[in-house]
Amino acid sequence: MLAEFLLRLAIALPIVCGLAAASLFAVKRGWVRLPAFAGLSPGRRPASGHPDAALAILSVKSLSPAARIAVVGFGGRELLIGVSGQSVSLLAERETAAAAIPAAAHLERAP
Repeated sequence: MLAEFLLRLAIALPIVCGLAAASLFAVKRGWVRLPAFAGLSPGRRPASGHPDAALAILSVKSLSPAARIAVVGFGGRELLIGVSGQSVSLLAERETAAAAIPAAAHLERAP
C-alpha cells in the first residue's frame, strides 16, 4: 500500500511541478495574460465613482517579450504609448468620442 502511494507520488509530482513551471514561463514570456487586479480588465472602464475613473487601460498588445503598446484613456483623451523595459514613449493621442461630442454639440445647434 505504501509502495503504491509512493509510485503514484513519484509519477504525479513531476507532472504537477512541470505544469507549474511551464505556466510561469508562459506568463513571463507574455504568451498567457493573467486577469488584471481589482476586478478591472483591460478594456473595461472603471465606474465614475471609482478612484481610478480618470485613468483606464483600454487595450494592451504585446509586440515582443519586452515591448508592448497600450491605449490608455486619461482626461478625455486616448493615448497610444509604447512600453519597453527601459522606457515609456507617447506614440499618438486623440480625443475620445465621448469627450469630442459635448465640445462639438454647440456647433450643430440651429439658432
